[in-house]
Amino acid sequence: MAITPDGTRVYVACLASNAVSVIDTATNTTTDTIPVGILPILLTVAPDGAHVYVTNVGDSTVSVIDTAANTVTATIGVSASHV
Repeated sequence: MAITPDGTRVYVACLASNAVSVIDTATNTTTDTIPVGILPILLTVAPDGAHVYVTNVGDSTVSVIDTAANTVTATIGVSASHV
């Protein structure tokens, strides 16, 4: 789970669905579901809030989410030992 710097959104890794859910903190509702790699487990938000980085242990990738559009803009392959 990761919270944007302004506190308006929470990004939650959903292992079973290989996705990240976006929760609006004002309404406590899920506003978006973003497909990512296999078995997303760790998330971090960039200090400026522009991107969320998701570690996917099932396929040894990092998904980069653009928080303005809530879409994956890049998938970076990494060594399994670094995930």
